[in-house]
Amino acid sequence: MDSLIRPMGDGVYELSKMAVSPTMRGRGIGRLVLQHAIAEARSLGAKKLFLGSNSVLKNAVHLYEAVGFRHVPLEKLPDMPYARANVFMEMAL
Repeated sequence: MDSLIRPMGDGVYELSKMAVSPTMRGRGIGRLVLQHAIAEARSLGAKKLFLGSNSVLKNAVHLYEAVGFRHVPLEKLPDMPYARANVFMEMAL
């Protein structure tokens, strides 16, 4: 599996795009993948994870909230080049 996290400097990592095939959704796979990415970030000494998503992806946003990500304004995060992102979140580790 390719890494889901990208180092941005100073202990900050981006949770990059992740997806679960529509036929496999609802089985807890997304939660397991997300928990693995968080554990990987911690093992690398990350202080913070951040992400950009879209409000249309309600299940994804709910999952991020459920594991501890909190909504923040875009200005609080490193440069994010995703034009369709309108939900911005971070998690202190």
